Amino acid sequence: MLEGDNPLFEQDREAVVSLYEQLGGEQWETSTNWCSNAPLEEWYGVYTYQGRVYAIDLSANNLTGRLPEQLSTLSALKFLDLSSNNISGSIPQSYGQLQSLSQMSLYNNKMSGQIPASLNKTPGWSYTWGYAVYGNRYNRFNLYDCGIEAPLLSLVLTSGQTLTVDSDFYARNNYTILFQWSDEHTEFIPTLKMLYDRYRGFGLQIVSWTPSDSKTDGLEVEWAVGQVSEENPLSEHNKTYYPIGLYTTVTMFDSEGRLVFSDTVESRGNIVSVVDALFADIVNAELYYSTDYSADGTVHTLQQSTVGKGIDIVIMGDGFSDRMVADGSYAERMALAAEALFSEAPMSHFRKMFNIYAVDVVSANECYAFNSSTALRCKFGEGTLIEGEDKIALDYARKASQAELDELLVVVVLNSDKYAGTTYMYYPKSDARGAGAAIAYVPIGQSEQMFRALVCHEAVGHGFAKLDDEYTLEGMGTMPVEHKDFRRVREEYGWLRNTDVYHSPRFVKWSHLMALQRYTSCGLGAYEGASSYAAGIYRPTEQSMMNKNMGGFNPPSREAIFDRIHSLAYGAEWSYSLEEFLDYDFVNIYSDKTDRLSLLSENQMFMPTHPPVVRTVDTIYNQNK
Repeated sequence: MLEGDNPLFEQDREAVVSLYEQLGGEQWETSTNWCSNAPLEEWYGVYTYQGRVYAIDLSANNLTGRLPEQLSTLSALKFLDLSSNNISGSIPQSYGQLQSLSQMSLYNNKMSGQIPASLNKTPGWSYTWGYAVYGNRYNRFNLYDCGIEAPLLSLVLTSGQTLTVDSDFYARNNYTILFQWSDEHTEFIPTLKMLYDRYRGFGLQIVSWTPSDSKTDGLEVEWAVGQVSEENPLSEHNKTYYPIGLYTTVTMFDSEGRLVFSDTVESRGNIVSVVDALFADIVNAELYYSTDYSADGTVHTLQQSTVGKGIDIVIMGDGFSDRMVADGSYAERMALAAEALFSEAPMSHFRKMFNIYAVDVVSANECYAFNSSTALRCKFGEGTLIEGEDKIALDYARKASQAELDELLVVVVLNSDKYAGTTYMYYPKSDARGAGAAIAYVPIGQSEQMFRALVCHEAVGHGFAKLDDEYTLEGMGTMPVEHKDFRRVREEYGWLRNTDVYHSPRFVKWSHLMALQRYTSCGLGAYEGASSYAAGIYRPTEQSMMNKNMGGFNPPSREAIFDRIHSLAYGAEWSYSLEEFLDYDFVNIYSDKTDRLSLLSENQMFMPTHPPVVRTVDTIYNQNK
């Protein structure tokens, strides 16, 4: 059929001509055959099928002006690409009539205004809207009332499990952030971590994914991370192509699946102010404020020593309100922390040598939001770091214990389900082996098992025995010389007895134990990688409590704990005897394994906690000055 024999052909021609007239056709870089008598398929960038216009591609062609209304009459149009030009104004409401339209690319222009809700009726809008709006940041589109719906996703996570993100998933959260990223765009992850820490207790959830060839090790995030590929596509519930390929992008949807933020139309960094504003009313409505501080500072004796002079450990909480103290939930957490301290040998065998105190600490609020307040001023930092006011914690501890500062261990339990943990260790004034005050900050976490493991690692391992971490961190190569010099200073105080820069069986710190077959047959050796570094530093066993929070304390660590317990319990009248330790260790560890706990199994996720922070005692009293 000839072009002039069908009225729709002429209608298409008039619509196409309107592009030339309203978008500065005379200034286009290429306009071959436009507005001529040549067939439409011979006009530059126009494609036809059976005489009807089905595609127009005038990208990067110096188009200037506003989109013509008449383009909405192209009823056979499937593809429209006017990207990377100088088009301004808004998308006409009538474009919702383009019922054949599969993709409209208007990105990298100067457009703004409300996105017509009628575009949701076009077949490709739900999975190509990003092409229409991306890069129009001069004046910004308003996407948020146009009916863009949240994608339905089926993600294969790095754990191998499948996460279904459907309407029920969105409904369970106040807001859900979807983060699509690649290796070269990880710089935004700390911002999302900060938002997640602030608001996850108030209904913020994050789901992220990356191509299967991107690295996910060492991310240290607590939300779901998926990897997509041809074998594990982004979506199985529908064909949502979200929102434009695998470019790094951030979007957020409310509980009803409505779009409330997209970095396709505004700066990615704006999400912080947007989220803060959206959660302001939620936080204020849910934030509880304590009014009764009468119990603050009350001391409870959880256990009194019956052997030796007594070793003091003081436990307290942060982020617990007056009602949590009154209803007993605070006391339950303190008791759970006390039990965790003695859940692993050798601590479990010498419990009678300890005085355990709990101090009631009443905080104004029960969470760690940006506008909340807690008594010990704890806050979560980068990764698994916890910061708190050590001086305030010690002031509370002094209500229960008058022990020498070098002998004092304080355990602070944070009212948070976040996975984290940090111990602050102070150089001692005395020359006693393993001496030095310590304050261990540990959240209650999401499970009792994880909490017990963190208490053992942070409070017992780092805080009490001054043990080193035995794990390695991604990107940490060989331990530098200056760090080895720093180690020597701490080793002079009897710290770090479970790691060494030497690995020879003759010179390594635990050589006296390696000489005994009962230990070497159980895996005692010198394994490279510890103290965060992959090389130049050695640990005694493949796994242990100070590595991945599993398998109990290894022999050198048990020896250090045994030594510390007895030197504190008996003072100068007691001197360390290897034979005494070996007699204990053989009877209690290798003859009775039922006492030992394996707090984490191999198939559970492990995330290294922050390395101990070492300070001088003077810094305690300089805080807040």
